[in-house]
Amino acid sequence: MLTVLEVFNRTESFLGSKGISNPKFEAQLLLAHALKIDRLQIFMRFDQPLEQSELDAVRELVRRRGEGEPYAYLAGNQEFWSLEFQVGPGVLIPRPDTETLVEHVLAALPEDQELFLADICAGSGCIGIAIACDRPQVKVYAVELSEQALPYLKTNIAKHGMEKRVAALRGDLLAPIPVSRPIDWVLSNPPYIATEEMRGLDVAKSEPQQALDGGNDGLDIYRRLVPAAAERARIGVAMEIGHDQGQAVAAMFDKAGLLQVQVIQDLGKRDRVVLGRKG
Repeated sequence: MLTVLEVFNRTESFLGSKGISNPKFEAQLLLAHALKIDRLQIFMRFDQPLEQSELDAVRELVRRRGEGEPYAYLAGNQEFWSLEFQVGPGVLIPRPDTETLVEHVLAALPEDQELFLADICAGSGCIGIAIACDRPQVKVYAVELSEQALPYLKTNIAKHGMEKRVAALRGDLLAPIPVSRPIDWVLSNPPYIATEEMRGLDVAKSEPQQALDGGNDGLDIYRRLVPAAAERARIGVAMEIGHDQGQAVAAMFDKAGLLQVQVIQDLGKRDRVVLGRKG
């Protein structure tokens, strides 16, 4: 029978051969998930032999990870803004960079004022739900076009007890929100990777292209969404962008009549969010 240490070493070697970055850490994650233990407990169980059922569980996870399936899909969840979101094939995995958008929108929102936000291209719902969790007076229209992503959005709304304050709507951009409904802020993390760049990215092989591919220059959705958002929003608009898109998207905000337009950088000092106000 193989011990935890032997399986760990073989897993690390296999993942390294598949080009997985940081294979040692990922081997820890996979073993911990398969064995249903905390990652740090692995080191205390190195000499413990694995039962056949445990070994089979590890092998299946390692096989899928070696084929390029993201760990978050294997685990079924991803942490964002200190909250856990259910994810899986068909929905974009929340990333720390997107917390920049949440942080700066929260800084702009009063803590005790009832506001209506539209989270466009909502995916897992991480943006709208995170903000609603921090602002009890906020209500969110979470709009998602993908049939595959919508179940995750609805699940995460229920998971965080937000059924009365976050509504999952299926459709294209702002279209599902009746024009009679007020929207104070429009927020979005739209697809913004240029089509040509998609071919060289690992993320494009495993996560939904609909949530990533922004057309020839990565700006297709912004051309449609920025004017519509500027027209509907009563207070402001904030969108995540690619690191080299700040100037172009800020110009769209200006052209749409938004004021006080800012290009905000993430913790890595890369342009990450454009934010503008109606007045």
